[in-house]
Amino acid sequence: MATKPTKPAAPAAKDEAPAAAPPKSKKMLIIIIVLLLLGIAGGAGWFFSKGSAPEGEHAEAAKEESHLEAKFVPLGENFTVNLQREEGDQYLQAGITLKILQPELEEKIKATMPEIRSKLLFLLSGKYPSELQTAEGKKKLIAEIIAETDAVLGLGTAPAAHTAAPAHETGHEAAASGAASAPVAAHAVAADKPKTTGVVDVLFTSFIIQ
Repeated sequence: MATKPTKPAAPAAKDEAPAAAPPKSKKMLIIIIVLLLLGIAGGAGWFFSKGSAPEGEHAEAAKEESHLEAKFVPLGENFTVNLQREEGDQYLQAGITLKILQPELEEKIKATMPEIRSKLLFLLSGKYPSELQTAEGKKKLIAEIIAETDAVLGLGTAPAAHTAAPAHETGHEAAASGAASAPVAAHAVAADKPKTTGVVDVLFTSFIIQ
């Protein structure tokens, strides 16, 4: 006698449906992980390429600043000289300190101090009181001191010797004096540009005209 077939197949189909889902979920999980890894790698690349650049720039700036650290070298005792006569006998007493950005120049300045002081004594004694009483006159003197000192240090050429015109000069005498001071005026303009070698500035610790 033939037996009727049983129907166990239907429950098996239901059991197979959940089994097909895991491969799809696993694939999605792998894709998400890959995207996360790509994102992390991209962020790390940006950090090392962009984020580290400022550090390198700061290090370079710090190195440059350290290399150009200012030093101040006093020129010994105050200079005391008789000035060119205008309305009476007057003299100048000035304390001078040189500013440099090259540390090795300090010893050279000290070694040539007698020559530097001699050159500056001649420079100061050739001045009229009236030309040293203005801010412009003092700036011009600073440019001349820088030029004279650089020349002694072998870093430049001293300006041609000259005697500036006193305030009361007029006419032909003033024109002649103006022509004589022209090279120094040109040097003073050039000194306005940033200077990093030789003497870069002059500081007066005292400046008395009597």
